[in-house]
Amino acid sequence: MLSSVQALLAEHAELQTQLSEASVHANPTLAKKLNRRYAELNAIVSAYHSVNSMQADLDAAKDMAKEDESFADEIPAMEEKLHEATEKLRRLLIPRDPDDGRDVIMEIKAGEGGAESALFAADLLRMYIQYANSKNWKT
Repeated sequence: MLSSVQALLAEHAELQTQLSEASVHANPTLAKKLNRRYAELNAIVSAYHSVNSMQADLDAAKDMAKEDESFADEIPAMEEKLHEATEKLRRLLIPRDPDDGRDVIMEIKAGEGGAESALFAADLLRMYIQYANSKNWKT
């Protein structure tokens, strides 16, 4: 996992350099593409730095707990937060589907089968509408 994050950190730095050049902004299509990728990587870089910071804080708390036991009470909560941040980073590292950001138009219509087919299509439509509402999607 660390090697893939390091590669993404390098790509993030390269994109930051490219986006600071005026020639990139002369081509709006390229600028849009680079900005989109930069935004994706920004979330990963932020999560990575958060995990590193939490790990350093946890290590410091463990060292201090050896001298003062009051710090030992904070360690389980810090470990839980570190675990959550690591899981968030792991989820962000899962490759995205390029179609994730696109909209969908779905048509449901009754085919052959008369009234029974129309009832099934209506049930199917209600099911999709309820699912979309549960995900707070626009219907």
